[in-house]
Amino acid sequence: MPPKVTVDKASERAKRNLGTLIMRCRGTLSQSQLAKRVGLPRSNMKYIEDGVNAPTAEVYEKLIKELEPDLQTRRRMDRLYMAIRKVPPPDICRTITQNKDLVDAMRKLEGCNLTPDQIESVATLFTFFQKNREGEPVK
Repeated sequence: MPPKVTVDKASERAKRNLGTLIMRCRGTLSQSQLAKRVGLPRSNMKYIEDGVNAPTAEVYEKLIKELEPDLQTRRRMDRLYMAIRKVPPPDICRTITQNKDLVDAMRKLEGCNLTPDQIESVATLFTFFQKNREGEPVK
């Protein structure tokens, strides 16, 4: 039972930190304006910013689109979202869903923790795919 309490505390801390980042990212945009843009009542946005509630996948995706955080902030927000929801961010889930065979390839990593060099190699490989979006053979 005690480990669950630790997980709950970590999740609560992540919700507060994510709420703080969302509030900072909105800058001069009012809470009401942001809530309207993402399709939430202002009270729900307040609960998210206060760390009481976490955004759903749909709301998180809309928040990212509206707030356009810089890369470093986006990484922090994504990590907090994953710590709270225990799933990858919505855009990553969509990519995996759109590339169903990627699931089998990723299963080969089960139980492995990639090194920073290995992550860099994967990032380089994905960059190559980004340049070749149509799946056409590279000449």
